[in-house]
Amino acid sequence: MLWAVGNGLTTGPLVYYLAQDLGARGLALSLLLATPNLAGLLRLFAPAVIDRAGDARRACLALSLASYVLIFALPAAGVLPNFVARPTALVLLISLLCVHQLLEFLASVALWSWLADLVPLAIRGRYFARRQIWQLAFQIPIILASGYFTDAWRSRHAGEPNALLLGYALPSLAGAMCLLASLVPLVFMPATPYVRAAVRGIAWRALVAPLVDWRFVRLLAFRVWFSFANGITQAVQSTYPKRVLNLGVGDLAAMSTTMRVGQLAASRWIGPFSDRYGNRPTLVVGQACVAASLLFFLAASPATTATRWLLLGAWVLWSAYAVHNICLPNLMLKLAPQDDRPAYIAAHDALASLSHAAATVLGGFLFDRLLTREGATGGAPPIMPYTILFWGGFALRALAVPLLSIIVEPGARTWREIVAGLAARRGVQRPRESSGRSL
Repeated sequence: MLWAVGNGLTTGPLVYYLAQDLGARGLALSLLLATPNLAGLLRLFAPAVIDRAGDARRACLALSLASYVLIFALPAAGVLPNFVARPTALVLLISLLCVHQLLEFLASVALWSWLADLVPLAIRGRYFARRQIWQLAFQIPIILASGYFTDAWRSRHAGEPNALLLGYALPSLAGAMCLLASLVPLVFMPATPYVRAAVRGIAWRALVAPLVDWRFVRLLAFRVWFSFANGITQAVQSTYPKRVLNLGVGDLAAMSTTMRVGQLAASRWIGPFSDRYGNRPTLVVGQACVAASLLFFLAASPATTATRWLLLGAWVLWSAYAVHNICLPNLMLKLAPQDDRPAYIAAHDALASLSHAAATVLGGFLFDRLLTREGATGGAPPIMPYTILFWGGFALRALAVPLLSIIVEPGARTWREIVAGLAARRGVQRPRESSGRSL
């Protein structure tokens, strides 16, 4: 819960708007979004780090502590422009987030390996669902309040460029404190016996084992494509609400809250459903919703308040990311062999990060080129570059749905089997109901 609040206050719209107020545009903003993921490729060294630490619990705590102590420097980005040029402050911000995310990425590999040992497979979907429900319940009001606080601060200090940035510094300081406090419950969680990986030490060896495992390769194919499809529109998704629709941090916080409330509601059935029928069929529905979300970016326009708020539809459909948050880790842990689990987790996350980072940089580059071709000046940016990238992102996300069908998940049902089973169950229940007996 503390981690969810802290993560929400040190990532997302607060950081994106801060970067734009520091002068980030197009490719520069893409680098801000992509650099931490590029550093995430170093997760391939996570198995060696866990081996050196002795077990997953110890590695997770040590790496998380280093990451969260470092993030206390994030609020300084709101003060630095008083002492250095804004481009310099932007470079320092990107560097800080890169190192922070690298340490947290390494810690996450250890955390997933640790949780896989603690949580039995039979209830893992329900566990991840309940975990997400508790995180969202605390994250929702905090993120909403921080967004409107930042907007109020920016309005009050609109004529003071440097004072305006303090509106980002205060929430990020609170977020850093929450991240550090989130380690306290982990300290009291039990350690688990650690099985040393068969593939150890050298990054390329950690990468080879999953690449020759045909079942895991299919999951990797989907994960890499999914990450690329998400990354290609990161730059335009981050700038469109602010630069074109003129929405504030508070407006985005309200939309983000809608998404989180949807995730909170959906998580109650995602966990049990995925445990019963499988992660793959559940992901098919979630991915279809995520793909359709970009249609609302295409529909939203700055013409009126109503058309600007059509963007809310995208956030409603992004509630389906709850499926990915629950089912992707569960499926990854299910397909990874126990003796090589850290190496599989590291390869899965590293390749996904690399794909997302490459797509984010490419998307920012294409966006800048399209703006140049449209002859954009310092005024309102033209709509066509956004439209092209949103349609491209929609197509790429939609094509990720068929990739899910090739994943082989032991015990998972197809949607045809699920529908047939539900129909058969209804057919059995109806005669009983008509007989007047209570079930």
